[in-house]
Amino acid sequence: MLRHECGYELEIYCKRCGAPVVYNQRLGLYCPACGREVTMVCHRCGKKW
Repeated sequence: MLRHECGYELEIYCKRCGAPVVYNQRLGLYCPACGREVTMVCHRCGKKW
């Protein structure tokens, strides 16, 4: 489960390969399996994850 700065938690999966997405301070959200960078908006506060 990834936690947003507002406290919202969500399990995020890659659309391309289905692997769980991880958070890296430098890259943001990305898929370690295929390398895809994921951009999404928090469902709770509306800010970029």
